[in-house]
Order: sequence, then structure tokens, then C-alpha cells
Amino acid sequence: MILGLLFLLAVIVGAIAITAGGIALIRRDRDRVRGSGSLGNAMQELESLFVESKKHVIEAERDEHAEAGESG
Repeated sequence: MILGLLFLLAVIVGAIAITAGGIALIRRDRDRVRGSGSLGNAMQELESLFVESKKHVIEAERDEHAEAGESG
């Protein structure tokens, strides 16, 4: 009887550990995706400094993001 309870306790602890590990992996993946978007925005800003013809496009995108942030 005691052996059965110990086994059940081990299964519960294992399930909790697997769930916590899965949540940690999901959060890590979400942060990685978010980071790559900010890198893309930074690259566009740098490009606008050197390529004058694309500057108005990048400024329009920045304005759209600002408007979306204000309404959201």
C-alpha cells in the first residue's frame, strides 16, 4: 500500500515537472520570436539612413504602428 502511494506521488511530481518544463519552452520560443522582430525594425531604420528612396516607406510604417498602438 505504501509502495503504491509512493508510486502515485512520483507520477504526480513527474507530471508537474513535465508541465513546468513545457511552459518554460513555450515562453522561451515566444521571446525569441519577439526579439527577431525588433531586429528587423532596427535594420529598417539603418537602411533608411543610407537609402534615401526607402525613407518615406519606413516613416509611413512607423506612423501606422504608432496609430495601431494608440487605438489598441
